[in-house]
Amino acid sequence: MKLKEIYSDDNELHVIVEDSGESFMNLIRRASSFGIKTFAIEDVTFNQNNSALYDEILAHRLGLLPLKVNKDIFTLKKPELHFTLNVEGPKVVRASDLVTKGKGVEVLNPHTPIVVLSKDQKLEFTATAIIGTGVEHSKWSAGNVFYFRYPSAAKGNESLEELRKMIDSEPIGKLKNQPTKFILVVESWGQLTPKEMLNAAFEDAKASLKEIKLK
Repeated sequence: MKLKEIYSDDNELHVIVEDSGESFMNLIRRASSFGIKTFAIEDVTFNQNNSALYDEILAHRLGLLPLKVNKDIFTLKKPELHFTLNVEGPKVVRASDLVTKGKGVEVLNPHTPIVVLSKDQKLEFTATAIIGTGVEHSKWSAGNVFYFRYPSAAKGNESLEELRKMIDSEPIGKLKNQPTKFILVVESWGQLTPKEMLNAAFEDAKASLKEIKLK
């Protein structure tokens, strides 16, 4: 299998994959989207909440905040992250208002709104984040990964947008003439870089294949 990077930044990676098949591409897609371990807020204890939103809605929103964590934290005997928040309105409560206990933790997208507090409304809680995968819940997903067949008319220097347009205009029969060549797109939510996601996906796929072989 051959990989050729055609675009990369902090959030996206576009790769041409040769000498592969749809089954393996789908395995990588699933491993990238659902098999990578990340941290997400799971338990929230509310001491006070007289905002317009129920506790359950706020807990759900908190769980969807992506967290970037130092790799060493994953190796702890009990890997947990703890957060607190104690604010009073009028105020737009944002992700940046969360107070993190300990080092090596970053709440990404700090301007993300959580709830709007009016005058005399208060919000106070403690929260705990734990390790999980996208299989359990999408809040643990590291990003979005998809692939499509490489268009037969492509020359190899096209952008993703150009390749998409070529796919839309190319007959299905021609696309099937390239059964082992694909475009793989990795979009990260920020917990890992796209390349780290892809490397972790290959490791997860390798472990899955090894387990099947042993059985």
